[in-house]
Amino acid sequence: MKPPKLFYILLILWVIADLFLAAFTPVHADEAYYALFGQHLDWGYYDHPPMVALLTALSSVFFKGNLSIRFATALLHGGTVWLVWKTLPHKSLTSKDVWMFFAIAASLVMFSIYGFVTTPDAPLLFFTALFFYLYRRYLSSPSWPIALSIGVTLAAMLYSKYMAVLVAGFVLLSNIKLLKDKRVWVAVLLAALLIVPHILWQVHHDFPSFQYHLMGRNKGFRLQYLLEYIPNQLFVFNPACLCLAVYFCWKKRETDNLFERACLFTTAGFLLFFWVMTVKGHAEPRWTVAASVPMIILLWHELRNEQWHKWLTRGIVPIACIVLLSCGFVPTLLSQSSSTSPNGHELVTAIHKKCGHTPVIFVGSFQEASLYRFYTDDNAVTLSSFYTRHTQFDLWQFDTLLQGKAVCVIDDAYKRHIRDGFTTIHDEKIRFYYREISSFQGANRIEVTVNRYRVSGDSLLLDLTMYNPYSQDFTVNHPECPITLFVGYMSGEHHHTLYCPISPDLIIPAKSSVTLSTATDTVPNAPFVICLDNGMNRSVNSKPIKIKDH
Repeated sequence: MKPPKLFYILLILWVIADLFLAAFTPVHADEAYYALFGQHLDWGYYDHPPMVALLTALSSVFFKGNLSIRFATALLHGGTVWLVWKTLPHKSLTSKDVWMFFAIAASLVMFSIYGFVTTPDAPLLFFTALFFYLYRRYLSSPSWPIALSIGVTLAAMLYSKYMAVLVAGFVLLSNIKLLKDKRVWVAVLLAALLIVPHILWQVHHDFPSFQYHLMGRNKGFRLQYLLEYIPNQLFVFNPACLCLAVYFCWKKRETDNLFERACLFTTAGFLLFFWVMTVKGHAEPRWTVAASVPMIILLWHELRNEQWHKWLTRGIVPIACIVLLSCGFVPTLLSQSSSTSPNGHELVTAIHKKCGHTPVIFVGSFQEASLYRFYTDDNAVTLSSFYTRHTQFDLWQFDTLLQGKAVCVIDDAYKRHIRDGFTTIHDEKIRFYYREISSFQGANRIEVTVNRYRVSGDSLLLDLTMYNPYSQDFTVNHPECPITLFVGYMSGEHHHTLYCPISPDLIIPAKSSVTLSTATDTVPNAPFVICLDNGMNRSVNSKPIKIKDH
């Protein structure tokens, strides 16, 4: 069989396999979250740029169920494989070269998984493949059409995931003379112009994505983060491919071939960059997945030599077979969150059976709220707390529509302590705490401003302004959701709160503000925030305040 015909047969089989796995593999909690993105299209989201939302929105047009999230991803991944193949030189191709290409691609674990699991990495892989395809063409024949196409592709990469900056950066480092090319500068300018709507969205929402990714994930250095990085990367790329890629990067480090240098710089750059980043905290294994594209190109070039054929039979092909057989079980490993356990569907079913069609409020778990919406098509929201991070739900603020309504609250209190009024539901597979509220009063949207603070002896004196944006009055002495005020701060990775007395008769009228004074113990040398607790959730209601030394 001629190589081109064999390639397209295998590519069609690859896409069919992706569609099959997409349809029958349980939906990952983060995918349900991205499905909500697609239902509320915007120029940006708290966690990611909007490309993943576009994928889920397109998928939902054609299908229900799992494929309503994954259909476009499976087709896009077929395009990724095709682009990587088209980037390779096609002189003197044999059927063995085609089989080798698919063996290498299939053996890269995360590259294969993102063929049927929808995350921002799926479009990033596609546009990274397109970027390398266009870059190779530009090196052989520079022209304005290709340069402008690179600019559009770069913008699409940035709309997929912020890691795109690293792809472009490492390619530029591999060929610093590009800085002298006016076409390159025009391409960068075009990309910048196309990304303006997303930047304006960030400005309008006070740069939530940048604050989260650049500051919110900093956990400090731990030796564990440094040591676990390499084993995690062995899982992402598989041991045979990763070891060979590192060897080839070292062996070819002085090559004069500009495209080969781009592949080497990007592959090695991703691996080294995120290893260095472990000094700031845990590096998710999948963050390096964009390096799969240049890695496939690099490995295919080198493994065409006869001396390396043994690696195909002894290492890469067996691992590729294992990956293809087991990848249906891998999505549960994509995140370390508890809500991604295999019993996610069972948990949602049990909660729905208990709560019926009453709106459900999940305390601190955006994954569970997203899964609940996906599997039941009923209303569910999440409330972030002092103990958890903010999410897109904080920008949507769906919870404001539930003020004064009957709700069912699901808490993860077993991680800390069981709150009064919650009932425990658990068996061998599931465990949750729930509480029925006839008239819910949330506190997450109350805005607290620290007008003045004073340190007096062992006390911290506070003058506060509290603004109520809700359409209902906010009552401290609420019959079901009474309010308590705390000062919260972090000591290392530990959360601490200090009680602050306020008048039980305090009422903040709808769309109005009140001022008050309170006091608590002195806060250690750490930024503090004002927290309001409604008996179910301890929310963060002010910006961080750092006590200045006097």
